[in-house]
Amino acid sequence: MLAEIPIAQLRVFLHVLDAKSYRVAADKVLRSQPAVSKIIQLLEEKLGAPLFEADRRTTLTPFGKVCEPLARELVKHHDRIVETLLSQSRQHAGTLTLASIGSFATNWVPALIKGFIGRHPGAAVRLIDDNSENIHRMVLSGEVDFGLSSEISITPGLEFIPLMSDAFGLVCHASHPLARRSRLDWSVLADLPLIGTTAHRELNGTPEAKWLDSCWFHVSNMMTLSAMLSSQVGVTILPRLAVPAFAKDLCFVPLVRPGRHRRIGIVKVKSQSLPPLAQAMEKELTAYAALHGNVRPKAARRR
Repeated sequence: MLAEIPIAQLRVFLHVLDAKSYRVAADKVLRSQPAVSKIIQLLEEKLGAPLFEADRRTTLTPFGKVCEPLARELVKHHDRIVETLLSQSRQHAGTLTLASIGSFATNWVPALIKGFIGRHPGAAVRLIDDNSENIHRMVLSGEVDFGLSSEISITPGLEFIPLMSDAFGLVCHASHPLARRSRLDWSVLADLPLIGTTAHRELNGTPEAKWLDSCWFHVSNMMTLSAMLSSQVGVTILPRLAVPAFAKDLCFVPLVRPGRHRRIGIVKVKSQSLPPLAQAMEKELTAYAALHGNVRPKAARRR
């Protein structure tokens, strides 16, 4: 079994060697001179041979000359590893991997990422844009540190921390007669050419879902949906944040009586600590939501 040699003992050895003095070395390590002599004695006992000549206490023995470069290499390697670990714990380095629904990724995430990188210049960020179901799968499998998704069908083993509430409304071309309304009742959908989307699944189980049964056309890609709406093929129902920011010719009109909302939040593995960078981003997300969202962070919901 190998002897355990504390790095502190090797440091004292090098201090004595560099200073050519036990007294100066003792001052550097904030110990007494007898304590430094004892440390060298203990180190020699663990190594099994003297490091310094008996009659010249700061002159290396042949064994000491062999040990010197190895001790310097070991101390240097130790310090480099410790600095790397501390850098990680200070959240200045590493890679943060997130998965986000598109609506959140295009509206909130850019400002958050820009500020985050500025505060953590050694960090790299990898962002995956996907739907909520796939995000939950990626979080569970460990492909991402955590996800940003809607609350729909939270998978067992995950916890959901709400950040904001996002209202549903009618999305149509700016020239549509309803675009000028400040709000609409759900019943108005009965006479409209509705385009179905994956976002409509978030209304399953609500009385208002019945108005979506008449969708004659379904689109799963947001770029395609935007093109259809811009071409006035029809109208659709979306949460406010799901309306593409680049689609300047589209209008959002809230649906009321009742107002329906989806909650967007952080999805992570239950009872599992996040990596340091992910912890930092989680704190920034909750702080940002408290300022800009319409739902303040609450206790995590577990299912």
